[in-house]
Amino acid sequence: MTNLNYYKLGGSLEYQHPTYVVRQADYELYEGLKNGDLCYVLNSRQMGKSSLRVHIMKQLKEQGIQCASVDLTRIGSHVTPSEWYGGFVSELLRGFGLSRKVNFGTWWRSQEFLPPKQRLSELIDDVLLTEFSGKVIIFIDEIDSILRINFKDDFFAFIRACYNQRADNSEYQRLTFCLLGVATPSNLIADTNRTPFNIGRAIELTGFKLNEIDALIRGFEGRVARPKAIMEEVLKWTGGQPFLTQKLCQLICNSSYSFLEHQEKQCVEELVQNQIIENWEAQDEPEHLRTIRDRLTQNAENQTGRLLGLYQQILHQGEIPADDSPEQMQLRLTGLIVKQQGKLQIYNRIYAEIFNQAWLDKILTNIRPYAQMLNAWVNSNFQDESRLLRGQTLQDARNWAADKGLSDLDRRFLDASQELEKRDVQKRLQAEAEASKILAQANEVLFLANQKAKRRIQIGGVVLAIALITAIVAGIWANMMIKDIQRERIKSLSISSTALLNSNQELDALVAALKAAMQLKSATWADANTRESVRLVLQRAVYKVKERNRLEGYNDAVRSVNFSPNGQNIVTASEDNTVKLWSIDGREIKKFTAPNQIFISAIFSPDSKMIAAISANNTVKIWGLDGREIITFQGQNEEEFVSSICFTPDGKLIAAPSEDNTVKLWNIKGQAIKILKGHHDSVWSISCSPDNKTLVTADQEGVIKIWSIDGQEIKTFKASDKSIFGVSLSHDGKAIATAGGDSTVKLWSLDGQELKTIGRHENYVSSVSFSPDGQTIVSASADKTVKLWSIDGKELKKFKGHNHSVFGANFSPNGQIIASASADNTVKLWSINNQELKTLSGHNDSLWAVNFSPDGKIIASAGDDKTIKLWSFDGQQLKSISPNSDLVWNRVWNLNFSPNGQIIATANSEKTIKLWHLNGQNLRIFKGHKDEVIDISFSSNGQTLVSASYDGTVKLWAINGQELRTFRANAGKVRSVNFSPNGQTIVSAHNDGTIRLWNLEGKNLKTFRGHSSYVTDVHFSPDSQIIASASRDNTIKLWSLDGQELKTLKGHTPGEIRFSFSPNGKILASASADSTIRLWQVTNGQEIKTIEGNGYPFWNISFSPDGKKIASVSEDGLVELWNAETLDFEQLIARGCNWLDDYLRNNSRLNEKDKQICK
Repeated sequence: MTNLNYYKLGGSLEYQHPTYVVRQADYELYEGLKNGDLCYVLNSRQMGKSSLRVHIMKQLKEQGIQCASVDLTRIGSHVTPSEWYGGFVSELLRGFGLSRKVNFGTWWRSQEFLPPKQRLSELIDDVLLTEFSGKVIIFIDEIDSILRINFKDDFFAFIRACYNQRADNSEYQRLTFCLLGVATPSNLIADTNRTPFNIGRAIELTGFKLNEIDALIRGFEGRVARPKAIMEEVLKWTGGQPFLTQKLCQLICNSSYSFLEHQEKQCVEELVQNQIIENWEAQDEPEHLRTIRDRLTQNAENQTGRLLGLYQQILHQGEIPADDSPEQMQLRLTGLIVKQQGKLQIYNRIYAEIFNQAWLDKILTNIRPYAQMLNAWVNSNFQDESRLLRGQTLQDARNWAADKGLSDLDRRFLDASQELEKRDVQKRLQAEAEASKILAQANEVLFLANQKAKRRIQIGGVVLAIALITAIVAGIWANMMIKDIQRERIKSLSISSTALLNSNQELDALVAALKAAMQLKSATWADANTRESVRLVLQRAVYKVKERNRLEGYNDAVRSVNFSPNGQNIVTASEDNTVKLWSIDGREIKKFTAPNQIFISAIFSPDSKMIAAISANNTVKIWGLDGREIITFQGQNEEEFVSSICFTPDGKLIAAPSEDNTVKLWNIKGQAIKILKGHHDSVWSISCSPDNKTLVTADQEGVIKIWSIDGQEIKTFKASDKSIFGVSLSHDGKAIATAGGDSTVKLWSLDGQELKTIGRHENYVSSVSFSPDGQTIVSASADKTVKLWSIDGKELKKFKGHNHSVFGANFSPNGQIIASASADNTVKLWSINNQELKTLSGHNDSLWAVNFSPDGKIIASAGDDKTIKLWSFDGQQLKSISPNSDLVWNRVWNLNFSPNGQIIATANSEKTIKLWHLNGQNLRIFKGHKDEVIDISFSSNGQTLVSASYDGTVKLWAINGQELRTFRANAGKVRSVNFSPNGQTIVSAHNDGTIRLWNLEGKNLKTFRGHSSYVTDVHFSPDSQIIASASRDNTIKLWSLDGQELKTLKGHTPGEIRFSFSPNGKILASASADSTIRLWQVTNGQEIKTIEGNGYPFWNISFSPDGKKIASVSEDGLVELWNAETLDFEQLIARGCNWLDDYLRNNSRLNEKDKQICK
């Protein structure tokens, strides 16, 4: 039997790993480097570059060649040139095994009179080429991580200079480099005044081919009937993409499919659809598809529009000629596109099915503030000029587009709008000229009339009347002009709000929406359509905003942010030589300045009366809150970089880690108390225990150490192969959270046991912190996000809005606010709770079912983790029921309470219905279905149940388990079933897109047709007058009982939809795999509210009996409670103004006009 862990996903494959595939690139790179060629392997992520490096390095070392590898992510990118080159030199010494022979600190300081780049040159001349007599090869991995730093041109020019120096210095013929990363040669030196990076040999790293992958095929032996046939099907889906191929092989080995002979195609296809393509964002672990998405939609060169336009061409045409233009090269680096025989085409079938036209349309709609107008214009065959932009809206669109690489379609749309604008201006000028002419003529008539008034009174009266009419006409004209201008301003602000919200600038979006609302309020002409449009924009901004306030006014990156223990103040440390003290509402109280001090961390003393700050050169300063400097003292070595600081809880000691591998303790008088030695690499982070007894430190090698406060080393353990940038002790002192260079957040026991991988970011994690109650963790990352996690590893929230790396994030003492500090020169304050009332965390797998008890006091949830959990409304877990089953797969598809609230019925994947008492006792098991039972419903008197199954039947049961009747429709799987409120009629939803009405005798009373795909959910309205159905065709339909289609509700994008009526039947709430919850007015079918999730599919939804709350369950295993209220126009304004109160009063960057928008 195959080892289930035979295949490896993510990271580098160690030397001679059984699944390593030798490709043509192996031979070319080995020979090239052995011959002294400068080589580079530059292509998309997860193609096997690092694994290639590991294997080639090993082979070269076996030939006696000296090799070292530097992973540039270990050094970081938001550092000074001196710090960066120092880190590079340190990594080289370690890689070549020279750390003990050459003391880095001493050597580096001895060269301080030289610029950093020249110090590196000296190292190569005086150390590497002197120490080693043979060939020396330096591998530089992850070169794309430094493409944004402003001195990267110097570094790559240095490499080129080393290569060119071979002509003058024969010693340099022994030295060569190998560059690996996601880049093109033109990315390396961007300065057009320099010679481009035009040296070296490109090594093409292609996907796997069938004749190369015997190592992968061996993993199927003993697992499938025909291993090679399975692998052929795998390659048809992956195109040989290395990561996807390994992943699909692993899924095959772990799956329950039998893979019988000649069933390979069907089984692999079903596996790919179920475990990769469907709900791909949630199933994408380790991350791969989301990386492609982000490189395409969050392009650092602002080429998103161009890349999407180019991809759209390939999607429509199948392939386009390759011309190696910068846009094409950038698109290929996403990994989505591959060059084959001079053509660009989509790499593989998996990518084609995920990144399809529907996905592209959605992305384009999100990134373009004018998407709806553009789409309508295109749909009119470019003829409907009413869809083009005008006035301020056009100007805002052009401003938005100024730094974007636009597609040809975008340019055509904006150019057409500009041309229309010119024509409108000309017409307006002509009209104004005509009006001026008429008015001038009228004034002339009036003047003549006045002269002749005494002699010709009657004629004068007529002329005056004409003048009066002319004045009225002119007034009407002016009023129309004002109205048009106001309408354009409001429209522009609405579009701006939407665009800002889509780019995660939440506060700015809310300000723009409120401006539009306030201008609309003051307009006497406001029509219903404009008012509703603005209300929807304001509603979205109000409901989505999580950013509560913003602290600005920095001239450089903000390195840290911390709350005072009493919750009244905030302190920040910045690279602009300042430490700032803020009130909790965002008012700047004090600015502490120290020239030439790059402050890295600032904290409050435990009594909240002092601030301690440490700078990069090991200087500690302590101030009183009044601004008085209490003391300044120097650490042991000002050349060593320091990254954090902490007070012991008694306030008597300050501890700080250092780049010299030590941790230093001082008293608050600045006297050195102790130096903790034991780390073998730079110490990056420290946390002081709440009990005042221990310290926890983490270093660049991924080692964690626990120390007693008197300096004794208690425990050492390895937490990562990469740097640990942040460490935090829980408030009860029983757990340690780490922020890793491997992009993970992990939880550890004090004895070094890994308790949980809490979650993952898309770049290294820079800090981690526990909430005051110890139930949640916040992490900050270089991926520009802050994430909130439950202690059991559920991602509760993602805070997006920073434009650069986030260095630190911390909770307020009450646990309700998170503050984050970023390299974008801002601090953001985030509210943990907005419209969401509560998150219930405890399940450890996807959830499919949720329902309120009839009295609304209990919430029941269930799904894939083989438990039913009962919760109180305030979020306390009351009970966890485990449905015992010998089956490996035991999903609860749905559940319902009996009318008296004492029994729960579950629909189960093992073809049964189970009844449970609230105390957890299994009362009864109903057997009879021949396939999974997908839905269950009680009759109003609680004496019967009805069930729906994938076996194509509906069954009616007595409460004692007796099967009363079976209904067959021959319409494929039955996906949903419910009783009418009076219990006399049953409605069912079918795979053929139909809805069917039945009486209790099993007679099919009516069949409703209208959906174009299978029906996922069906319910009667509470008054029994309407039937609602949801379908995979992305619609919800409302029907009369006689089968007439009343309304179609559209808004969800592709995915399963489930829904629930409010108790009064006026509102319908729908939850979709598109990660949104939408509320609809039943009477007119209008969408009245949208709640956006955290990216995971919602699988079910339920209204509370009082109609005020909604419970949802999702792919991430969370139960979430939401506010079901819908606010009117005035209430939304009030809510928005209340949210912005601190920001509008205290933010120094706002102009006075904006500060007054709510007054």
